[in-house]
Amino acid sequence: MSQISANLVKRKIKNIKVRRDVKRKRARKMFMANEDQEWEVFIRFLEERRKEEWVVSAKKTLDWFLEHMGEDNWVRRKRAVVQYFRQQQSNHIPSSPARALDIEDENARVAFNKDWIAWYLYLVESVYFRPYVDEPSQSARIYPFFSAIGRYIDIATNIEGIDGKLDELLEGKENQPDSLLFEIVTAIMYQRNGWTVKFIPEDANSKTPDLFVSRGNESFYVECKRQSKVTEYSENERKEWRKRWAKLAPIMIANKTSIFVDVTFKVEISQTSEDILAKAFSAIIHKGCIDNGVYLESDELIFKASYIDMGLVDEHFDKYQVRWNSPQMIALFAGGYDSSGSYTQLHSPKGINAIGPDDDEHVLNLFCEGVHAAYCAKWECVADESINKKAKDVRKLLSKAVNQAPKSHPTIVHIGYETLHGPIVEYSRANKIYSSIENFDYKRKDIRAVYCHAIQPSNQIEGFECAETTMRFGRIGVNPEDILPHDLLLDEPGMETRNDTHWNEDFTGSYKS
Repeated sequence: MSQISANLVKRKIKNIKVRRDVKRKRARKMFMANEDQEWEVFIRFLEERRKEEWVVSAKKTLDWFLEHMGEDNWVRRKRAVVQYFRQQQSNHIPSSPARALDIEDENARVAFNKDWIAWYLYLVESVYFRPYVDEPSQSARIYPFFSAIGRYIDIATNIEGIDGKLDELLEGKENQPDSLLFEIVTAIMYQRNGWTVKFIPEDANSKTPDLFVSRGNESFYVECKRQSKVTEYSENERKEWRKRWAKLAPIMIANKTSIFVDVTFKVEISQTSEDILAKAFSAIIHKGCIDNGVYLESDELIFKASYIDMGLVDEHFDKYQVRWNSPQMIALFAGGYDSSGSYTQLHSPKGINAIGPDDDEHVLNLFCEGVHAAYCAKWECVADESINKKAKDVRKLLSKAVNQAPKSHPTIVHIGYETLHGPIVEYSRANKIYSSIENFDYKRKDIRAVYCHAIQPSNQIEGFECAETTMRFGRIGVNPEDILPHDLLLDEPGMETRNDTHWNEDFTGSYKS
């Protein structure tokens, strides 16, 4: 860690708060059907999970949203979600066991972007009614918000203007539920801190703040902004990786041995040749360097390769079926799983089973019963340019928020973003945020405080967790903790809070789950 990062972490002690949820487990693997006793244990686990606090709370939110949406509307939209993924599965699941399948194919990305909120509702409904249905990377992002709203459902349902906000969330043309869910949990947070909260209706002629809050003789407008999940640069970087993976994969398959590669790019991926991985792999094969501790390093990359222990993989599959495209599947091939890592895998399954009823509601319920061969890669880019571009600042969102703030009344700004690229990127982003907020031109607007909510949904091999860090900045002599003594959005019973950031804890290993 650089000196500037170390200083940053030290400086943040007074104005940050971090918390981590207790880990929640879900159906990532299941016992083979011929193990009757173990199967019964698994079924009991699924039944008991319905009683867990986070599931009960999420179900309250689901019921509220669906009541507002209407049953016929929900049935129609849910059917569209299921049909989309059923068609996707039929197009991308191999027609024969011998055919290898790249489950990270660009055309097989698991998201229903035509109707995001219907997709979210389907995932939440599934955890209660269809326990074999899941999409780990998406549901880990959604469950914490639905649970947070349901945990305070009595507060949420009584906020003035909430019905209009639900109309916007469930029926709005913008199709941006992440921003609206962020507004709702922010409103709940203010109400929990003793403020009276009102949603401000949208004005077709001008931009307005999202909330008006009052407590005693004090009142503020509140503007909420949520950053997109990943930056455009991150998406482009992933596409550049896939071009190089497409050249590497055929050579790995031709080698006829299951292999895991670990690649670190030292320059921007786009600045390398598309056959760089294929050449590196060929060089390692030619020199017989797989699994002997020797790796290839150049000015552009570090390339390591090792054989996948298929004996251990087969031993696991003898006991369990593993959820398709899950951290558990990756861990079998990579020897472990880094929740902030980037992985690509290619394998030929022995069998794929759809678990649950064959009806109009079950999809994304595939479990693999074994693989003939597997090829897996973990990759990252540590080039300064890459880190800088992935560490997206909040300046643009802050500028939009300030522009929407009225000139005649004090305003508070809340900005939410996800921390998905690992600690090094987040150290860089935090530096940018501090500099931007401290040096920003607020254009004579009466901005009293800015809160940045960094949220990290994290998939684990056996479950998931969500970490959250709040960074707060007071202006004009305001202490942000006087406004919001409790400024976490997604906290739940059993949470832990500390004066640290979750990315620093991940980097230093100071957090022990």
